[in-house]
Parts: sequence; C-alpha cells; structure tokens
Amino acid sequence: MTCSARPTFAEIHEWVTEYEKHDRVAHATVHVLRQDDPEHLESGMVAIHLNHGPASISLNVDCERTWTASLSERSGEFPLSGGNLVALGEELYTTGKLCEYLQARTDEAVAAS
Repeated sequence: MTCSARPTFAEIHEWVTEYEKHDRVAHATVHVLRQDDPEHLESGMVAIHLNHGPASISLNVDCERTWTASLSERSGEFPLSGGNLVALGEELYTTGKLCEYLQARTDEAVAAS
C-alpha cells in the first residue's frame, strides 16, 4: 500500500537540518536517507550511528504519519565504563528528542494541509 501522506525526503531533510541548528543528537552521527521500499521512494528515514554502543537507530514514519525508533540488533555483551554509559544514555535521550521533533513537524504539516 502506498501512502502519499508521509513526509517527503526533502521535508525530512529540511526538518533535521533545522533541528540541528538549535539542538543536536549527542555524540552520534545523523544521516537522512531515502527509503529503499519501492512503494515509498519519495519518503525518507533518519539513521543514527551510536558512537558509544555497537548499534544504530533508525527513525521511520509510517502511513499513519507516526514516527518510531528502531534499535538495530547487536550480538554479545559490550562492557562500558561509567562515562561511556552516560554518553550512550545521552545518545538515546537526544535521539528520542529528535524523534519527538519530527513527530511535531509532521503533525504541523498535516494540520496545515
């Protein structure tokens, strides 16, 4: 099922760029990528590479215009010092803030249309 109501790649890229002007995802690398699903090529997703854990988070929006975060799988244990555990927590917290921001921008765009 295609869903044209999803934000476009350009909108998502613009929103992430605007977000990064006043806030940042701590310690992590953020990328806006095109969807590789042939039914949603016009939309995008946000990929966050965590620097303090062997994982990545992807932020995706569904056809109901709801943003969710998915943590990639990891195998095995990874010991962390207290400081690295705090840094990982900051990465997760600030990624959550970005997800909430994207949801708010999506809701605003729906209300304006």
